[in-house]
Amino acid sequence: ETVGKDPNCNDASCLGVWDGLLADCPHTSIKLKGAGCVSSQDDTPGIFAEPWDYSEEYNDEDSYIKQTDLLILALQTVSKQHGDEVDVELQSGRYLRVVFKDGSTGESSTGEFYFTPNDTTVQFRIGSTAMTSGSLVGRSLSNKERSERIRKALRYTKLPVLRNRKRRWVFVESDDMDGFGPGYSEALGPPAEMSPGERGEERGGDKRRVGETRRLSDDVDPRLKIDFVETFPIRSAK
Repeated sequence: ETVGKDPNCNDASCLGVWDGLLADCPHTSIKLKGAGCVSSQDDTPGIFAEPWDYSEEYNDEDSYIKQTDLLILALQTVSKQHGDEVDVELQSGRYLRVVFKDGSTGESSTGEFYFTPNDTTVQFRIGSTAMTSGSLVGRSLSNKERSERIRKALRYTKLPVLRNRKRRWVFVESDDMDGFGPGYSEALGPPAEMSPGERGEERGGDKRRVGETRRLSDDVDPRLKIDFVETFPIRSAK
C-alpha cells in the first residue's frame, strides 16, 4: 500500500507510506544534538524501536479508525503534558502524519503512524526536521522518548522483533559497531527455495504441522549446559 507520499518524490527519504514502508531515518556517524529520529522499521542501533500492537483492543478490520482517533487524542495529551505543540498535517486511511514543536527549544519533528492492513500493528517514525546541530537552545525531548510516552498513553504493547545482529565484541556492548543483517524471512528467501524444515512441514519423524514455526533450539539436548557467553552448549566435565 502507498499512501501520503508525494508522487514526485522517489527516494528512501520520502515522507508517507511507500509499498508499506515509511521513510528512512538519516544515517550519520556524527551524533547530532536535538530530538533525533526513531523508527520501527529501521534496525539501526539508536534509531530502532519496536512496533506497537493493539490486539487487546482489536474488534474488526475497521478497528484502525477508532485507534486513529485514540492516537490523535494521545498525541495531544502527551504533547500538552510536556508543553509541546502538535498539529495534524495529513490523515488518510490508515496513515497519519503530524508535526511536533518542542516547547523548550522550538525544534520541529515530523511524526508518521501507519496501521498495518489485516493486522493490529502500528509502524511509526518520528524524525527531527532540524538540519544543523548548533541552532537549538536548550534540550529537546528525544523522539525515542516521545514515542514511548505516546505508546504508554495508548496502553499499546511492544511487538517483539527478531533483529539479525552480529555482535562485534562478545563481552561488552558495541551497538555502534555491530552488524545487522536482513530479517529472518528475507534471509530464508522465497518459500519455493526453503527446505521442508524451514517451511515447518512434517518431515520424517518430525510431527510438526505444516506452517508451524521450528526453533533452532528444538534439536538441542535440554540436559546440556550453556557456556558462560551463551554461544553453544557444552557437556559437563567428567
